[in-house]
Amino acid sequence: LDKGFQGKVRSLLLEQGGPGTVVVAGPVKTEERMLAKLALYRQKPHANPQGLLPLSAMILDPIRASVVCNSSREVVDCARWLIRNGAAHDLPVVKQKNKFAMDDATEYDGYRDVNLCVLYTGKLGLKIIGEIQIHEERMHALKTKMHRLYKVKRATSNRNI
Repeated sequence: LDKGFQGKVRSLLLEQGGPGTVVVAGPVKTEERMLAKLALYRQKPHANPQGLLPLSAMILDPIRASVVCNSSREVVDCARWLIRNGAAHDLPVVKQKNKFAMDDATEYDGYRDVNLCVLYTGKLGLKIIGEIQIHEERMHALKTKMHRLYKVKRATSNRNI
C-alpha cells in the first residue's frame, strides 16, 4: 500500500505544486511505534469517549509523505487544493491539522506545518489512512534535525529512544 500511496501523492501534488515543490516519502510507522501510541490512547479515554471505535482507528499516519514547498503561500495553496480536490483524485481528506493556526507554539516546540489525513484505496480495494505533511522548505529542514529531540521528548522509557 505504501508504494501506491507514495506514487499517488507524488504524481498528484507535483502536478499541482509550485515549481520547486518536492515530495518526500516518509517511513512506514513501525509496529513498535504504533503499539506505543495505542498505550497512550488507552490513557486518554476522552479521545474516544463512547469507545465506539477500536483504539487502532486513532492511528492516522501508518503511511506518510511530506510535501516540501518553497513558501508559506505555497503551503496554504497546496493544502487548500488537496482539501477541495482530493476526493476527485481518489485521496479524500478525512482530517486536517493546521499547526500554523495553533495558539500554543510550545506544544510543538515552535514547529509548524499542515497535516492532512487522506483515505487511500489500493489496487485490491484495501483502504488505509495516510498522512500528508505539507511543509515550508526551511521548516522541513528543521524538522529533520529536530526529530531526534522529538523521539526523546515523547519516549516513555529509555527503551523507546
